[in-house]
Amino acid sequence: MLVVWEPVLPTDWGTPSPSLTSMVGDRRVVQFWDRERRLSSAMGGPGAVERLAKSAEVGFRMKDVIWDAAFVYPPGAHWGDAAETLVAPVVEYSGNLARALAR
Repeated sequence: MLVVWEPVLPTDWGTPSPSLTSMVGDRRVVQFWDRERRLSSAMGGPGAVERLAKSAEVGFRMKDVIWDAAFVYPPGAHWGDAAETLVAPVVEYSGNLARALAR
């Protein structure tokens, strides 16, 4: 699993603290700090959210950047493939995310 942290809120001044990154406690997780929000841009930004996944549940309007989102891709996925599932915000759709990960 990849977790990408990026500055979105006024409190997102720098690299996430260990207390924040420890919230994703699975040892298989690799975490990155994307200060320039390049991943969001490479994915097409918020306007691309609906076409980035076969099934999407987004509970808020993303204005400038894709954020607080989880994408679940099938094994063997390649860059540019659509995710199977997209949820945002993660905490609101955590049950849906858990079911997608279990498949």
